[in-house]
Amino acid sequence: MKYMTRIFSGIALLIAFLSIHSCTDYGLNVKKIDNHLYAVLGEGGNSGVFFCDTAVVVIDTKMKQGAERLQRWVNDKAKGKKIYIINTHVHKDHTSGNHLYSNPTIIAGDYGVQFWDAISSKEDLPNRWLADTLLLPMGDDTLLIENVGQVHTYADVIVYFKNRKVLFAGDIILNKYHPYLDEHAGSNVENYINTLSGFIKEFTIKKVVPGHGEIGGSELVNNFRQYMIDMEDVAAYPDNEIKMREKYSKYLSLPLNRAGFDQTISFINKSGTLRE
Repeated sequence: MKYMTRIFSGIALLIAFLSIHSCTDYGLNVKKIDNHLYAVLGEGGNSGVFFCDTAVVVIDTKMKQGAERLQRWVNDKAKGKKIYIINTHVHKDHTSGNHLYSNPTIIAGDYGVQFWDAISSKEDLPNRWLADTLLLPMGDDTLLIENVGQVHTYADVIVYFKNRKVLFAGDIILNKYHPYLDEHAGSNVENYINTLSGFIKEFTIKKVVPGHGEIGGSELVNNFRQYMIDMEDVAAYPDNEIKMREKYSKYLSLPLNRAGFDQTISFINKSGTLRE
């Protein structure tokens, strides 16, 4: 009887292993937006994958094991199609899988090689710097790929699916996470507020895929804009701190850095970006 129990336990473990590591999702947190567009959340920054007849677009390539699993998942479905990679910004949690793909076109903001090497890695270097805007017709949609300039870093890129009304914003928008703000990479709180205001005016948005956190609607733009306004308010008027700590008590800190409520306030005070 014990022998049979061990056999059944072994079979159960094998089935569980195959369900994760077969040509399904490789354990990734895949969110299907429609039959062609997917968001793949976590294990680094959130990613997007768009499949069409002739090519595949990958928005951010994650890091470490997450990057490897994403590449396998994409290749299973791509079946040898041309790969376009779009990096929303330079940080490694969004770019460390670039080198895993075969002969891709890699598009990123116009950082230049020296800055990229200082923040990310040479093996993940883009081969097309984007200084302004690119319209990329792809399948049944047109992708607006725009360098919005200095926000989270010196050259952040967003991807807007014009027909689907879906916005991939990188770390310009987070959902219930505190941002990682780094003056050396170019973070600017005032530019966050202005850029997010521009999104509200410029785009009709049905879905937002943030850099970290769950997918949402246009409310994510407003929510993160308000976060930045509130943090500036606390920096200017410390008596409001208790109220704001309670308001953002459920916001999480990114696991790979020191991001959090205190870091945001400290950054604002240090950078001198308070609004008049």
